[in-house]
Amino acid sequence: MSHATDGRRVLLFATVAMLATGFLATWIGLQIGGAETALWVDDVATPLAALTACVLCFRASARQTGRMRAFWILFGCATACWTLAELVWGVYALILSEEVPVPSWADLGYLSAIPLAVAALVVHPAMTDNRTHRARSVLDGMVIATALLFVSWTLVLGPLWRSTDLTTLGGLVTLAYPFGDVVIVFFIVLAIRGMTGENRSALWCLLAALLVMALSDSTYTYLTEVANYTSSSANLVDAGWFAAYLGIAIAAFSSGGKVAEMPKVEASRPSLVSLVSPLLTVILALTLAAVEIRLGHHLDRAAWLMAFGLIALVLTRQGLAVVELLKPVSGTQAGLMARLADSAQRGTLAADALDSDFRAPQR
Repeated sequence: MSHATDGRRVLLFATVAMLATGFLATWIGLQIGGAETALWVDDVATPLAALTACVLCFRASARQTGRMRAFWILFGCATACWTLAELVWGVYALILSEEVPVPSWADLGYLSAIPLAVAALVVHPAMTDNRTHRARSVLDGMVIATALLFVSWTLVLGPLWRSTDLTTLGGLVTLAYPFGDVVIVFFIVLAIRGMTGENRSALWCLLAALLVMALSDSTYTYLTEVANYTSSSANLVDAGWFAAYLGIAIAAFSSGGKVAEMPKVEASRPSLVSLVSPLLTVILALTLAAVEIRLGHHLDRAAWLMAFGLIALVLTRQGLAVVELLKPVSGTQAGLMARLADSAQRGTLAADALDSDFRAPQR
């Protein structure tokens, strides 16, 4: 099948996923058919989306080899845990008709998926970069993870940390979700930084899906603590998990054949996009801090430490990028580029010779 045909299939699948998410959000928001019908639609659609992601992850593993196969197998196991957790949640809400306790057996499935997702990202081929590129990637991941943690701490985790009884298992489980999401986002940023542009599409889909999941988890954590979330009725935040599972499914569906690692010469030089993209989360975090201070809200000690740590990470990251941009090309890289140029030149000369022979008059 051609690359263009694959692209059209992925685009069609993504369009269907977005329409399905919009349909579910509309159904839940308008409570079409009544509260009970909306609850059934919600708690049936969400595990189906997770199951779709699981099946497509294992399908992607069958199309890959080596570390990429291990990556999709582990991510398939993670989505299997999410699927089982959603099914258990549905049993509580639909079959037993009772409020899902915190913690519950569903939490075991949700939390088990986090280390599996992290393990999948650790075995990704992009994690075998050269040392210099890996250092820059780690800094990028730390910048984005710290910025997201600052935003989550300021809006959700900080107030809950001060009000939640952390001596109980329920309190620990409630706060475990946002922290686990930050760890996953950190590792997926590292993987994206180690891939070439043409191989990043699946990872970008995964990053978008996991960011949506992180937002949904933080919202769920907040609503659970303020007693505004109940499993006995459909809630709009559930559409976020539905969208996240379908985003993972799109990533697995778009995974093509064997994926190559980034060439070392290309990896040694930071691109303009790689320099700018992590700063977007920094701008978001610092804007939030400015708004909080402007409104008269006091940042606690943990928030100030994250803010100063974020600034230090950004300065270190930008300094490393500048040093790499000013660094002369190494002898190994120069030799490789010279060999590539020489090969290209020989290919051009050979083509010219063949062309002149073809055009020569026959005797």
